[in-house]
Amino acid sequence: MVISQLTSRENALFKTIRLISSGARGAPAELVVAEGIRVLQEIDKCGCLIDAVLITEGFGDSSKEEALLDGWLARNVRICRTSESLFRSVSDVRAPQGAIALVRFPECKLDGAAPPGRNALVLFAGGIQDPGNLGTIIRTAAAAGASLVCIGRKTVSPRNPKAIRASAGTIFRIPIVEHAEMSEFLDYCACHSIRAYRTDILHGLAYTQADLRSPCAILLGNEGSGITNGECIGLPAIRIPMAEDVESLNVAMAGAIILFEASRQRAKG
Repeated sequence: MVISQLTSRENALFKTIRLISSGARGAPAELVVAEGIRVLQEIDKCGCLIDAVLITEGFGDSSKEEALLDGWLARNVRICRTSESLFRSVSDVRAPQGAIALVRFPECKLDGAAPPGRNALVLFAGGIQDPGNLGTIIRTAAAAGASLVCIGRKTVSPRNPKAIRASAGTIFRIPIVEHAEMSEFLDYCACHSIRAYRTDILHGLAYTQADLRSPCAILLGNEGSGITNGECIGLPAIRIPMAEDVESLNVAMAGAIILFEASRQRAKG
């Protein structure tokens, strides 16, 4: 495989990266932009299909970079080098690490998702607007042993480059369903005997007292307003007790606390 040299920002690869990063309508729906050494290492571990990689002139000097480069060459991935200045023109980060990949990320539907397993732990993210929060939630869900993450229609896209970086690449490891309707998700839970818990700032059972050992789903809502979907009103609520006069926790932190409580309970048997 020959590594080609790109010298113009009008090259088709640069245009594609810009389109995908901006979420433009004309962007290829099946591709995402992945940047950062840790994210790219995770992509390699997961065996994801890579359409192309853009690297800087100096990329490959460290052992981690060299291992990535050798892996791409062995898999016949299209690799293009460019100058630092041109690379920065398409990079989405303040301190670029010298490599951007276009990665295949096919859309997964809830009715086509793999069975949740014998003791499922599932997460629903509804109305979350910050891509950093969503990426962190996905990373936490993967670390806590969740089998599926569902993204509601009014939630920021997990394909957002910032969400991918915040997930540390775990977006490619755990099954993710996008644009999920709440009614569809609740039907899925009922079909697979998964008990759904909605999170609430003020009301409900303390999260440590909820039975999270059995198959369960955790529903997280918007950063400010929480879960507002009327279809969730009848679901059991769980909360995180907090000191007086403290309004709420960051949604990603709240999700981490509850997910790892589920992991702790399951570890105890």
